[in-house]
Amino acid sequence: MRILLAPDSFKEAASAEAIAQAMARGIKRGNPQAECWLMPLSDGGEGLTHALVHATGGTLHDVETVDAVGRPIIAQFGFLGNKHTSCTAVVELASASGLEQVSPADRDPMAASTFGTGLLIRAAIDAGADRIVLGLGGSATTDGGTGLAHAFGFRFLDAHDSDIPLGGGALVDLARIDDSRVSDSIKNVPIVLACDVTNPLTGPEGAAHVFAPQKGATATQVELLDQGLANLARAIMQYNGRDIEHTPGAGAAGGTGGGMLGLFNATVKPGIELVLNLAHGREACAWADVVITGEGSIDSQTPYGKVPSGIAKLAQSQGKPTIAIGGTITRDPHTVEALNETGIIATFGIAPGPADLTTLIANTERNVEITCAAIASTLRITAATSPCESA
Repeated sequence: MRILLAPDSFKEAASAEAIAQAMARGIKRGNPQAECWLMPLSDGGEGLTHALVHATGGTLHDVETVDAVGRPIIAQFGFLGNKHTSCTAVVELASASGLEQVSPADRDPMAASTFGTGLLIRAAIDAGADRIVLGLGGSATTDGGTGLAHAFGFRFLDAHDSDIPLGGGALVDLARIDDSRVSDSIKNVPIVLACDVTNPLTGPEGAAHVFAPQKGATATQVELLDQGLANLARAIMQYNGRDIEHTPGAGAAGGTGGGMLGLFNATVKPGIELVLNLAHGREACAWADVVITGEGSIDSQTPYGKVPSGIAKLAQSQGKPTIAIGGTITRDPHTVEALNETGIIATFGIAPGPADLTTLIANTERNVEITCAAIASTLRITAATSPCESA
């Protein structure tokens, strides 16, 4: 039996690569004869760089940069392998400007900035990249990507032509954008935004209202951040005539999607579709008899642009079933029906029984291994007892 192992990361517990390896160990325990193809995936958030470097045989590069609150850190970008015609670098915003890089006590939703991600992209371009894939997800910021743009020389000025501070909270004072220090070559580098959300920049479904509370923003701060992003949209319209406020995906990563679309040569693509294309997902599904995928929580969001539904749809198009595992599983009928429609025929929770969250997170890889061993044993028994075709 050929089994494609194509999980996302289990957030705050284990990377997609670690989950895929744990899956493989479990499969071999349950069915030593099974063949496994490991294809760790990402929908554009955490794990994008490692997923694409792994899939294409590329290289990883360490860079000295800063996190969302300005502290020095080491982050990574990757170059794709497989003889791509362009020199494509992969950067994930979460690597430098991610929420997981900042402890809850140190989070500052008003001052948090994407400046460190800008430094990371600059390092990739300086190393020879002529195309960037930027994963939008997992950010600690709501600055509309202005910190990132600042790293390339963009200036964001108030009514007195003074530079405003970094962070989304300062955008309420933004009056105009100056690009006199930005080279045309930087502006013209193609940037593909890998994104799994379609939220606009502002409003009830925008970056501030939907995502900023997860980053520590109070109700009052949410309103100020939303006003700042609306101000950014007006400034971009005045700067170059681009209307990005209501563009789907502009609200991704605290509005970084909108800032990139407004200021750079950027386009948006669904993250999982981009990853599956670059990782040769169609060929992998054609090879497999069954696909096993997973993420930290299989819930009502899973059918819509997440890794499990993305790989399941591709497998379904080739007549291959998909099984999903997760740290938690939602069993409501609507979600189950939506998952089935994507091609996921069964879901399994990995928790062995009642336990506190800290213990469950610490044992994630072990529990993935045990769950996949049981799945492999079941698949082996099912295959052995299936009626043979007549000659």
